[in-house]
Amino acid sequence: MLYNLHTHTYRCNHAFGEDREYVEAAIKSGIKVLGFADHCPQFFPTDYYSSFRMRPEAAAEYVESLRALKEEYKNDIDILIGFETEYYPEIFDKFTEFIAPLDLDYMIMGQHFIHNEYEVPGYYASNPSYEDAEQYVKQTIEGLKTGMFTYIAHPDILRHEDPVFYRELMTGYCKELKEMNIPVEYNILGHCNKKWYPYDLFWEVAAEVGNRVVLGFDAHSPEALSTLDAYNECYEKLRTLGITPAEFEDIKILKP
Repeated sequence: MLYNLHTHTYRCNHAFGEDREYVEAAIKSGIKVLGFADHCPQFFPTDYYSSFRMRPEAAAEYVESLRALKEEYKNDIDILIGFETEYYPEIFDKFTEFIAPLDLDYMIMGQHFIHNEYEVPGYYASNPSYEDAEQYVKQTIEGLKTGMFTYIAHPDILRHEDPVFYRELMTGYCKELKEMNIPVEYNILGHCNKKWYPYDLFWEVAAEVGNRVVLGFDAHSPEALSTLDAYNECYEKLRTLGITPAEFEDIKILKP
């Protein structure tokens, strides 16, 4: 059964199209479960605010719009409502208090920064120091241990110029993720846009460790869901590594 739990909306300021268009594109492609996980609001203690995420005042309308579509299209597709969020220790309690009344179906972790973001807004996981790479792993593991995340998106957004160090770090990381039963996502958007991820070395390690894997469209436009060519390419890439992506029924959807 085709499913996608990584869909964005225009509210994050870098995705395009109306909510309904995503739903209709997914139905045409034969997707049976469509999860919306837009970039969540955050509550920084300074006037810093990242430009790629939803503002807090948009969250209620986001949930209301998707609930209406869930009811309207219930005979054609199952719609789940969630957020993609980082784990920022200093402000995570404020975030969880904010989302509690929204009654989300699930959340995925998409860690783009370390520490609490506003402290190091220039950090990018594509070129970290040894210390930052270790912090990335430590911080994501700490967040996943809260039990609030269904899976981790694009874990291979983290790479490192030292392949020996990277392989050792990722082997330990993947073993911890497997022990926690947290699936890892093979990111279709990264594949389409030829980003530095999906990162082959990470997926070699994940195959060796035996992590459970999901395919995520990371859709930022309805068009991303309108063809399955990229999905099939990624599926076959995983198959060459000996990885069969998990069926939806085998994914434990954790309610935050």
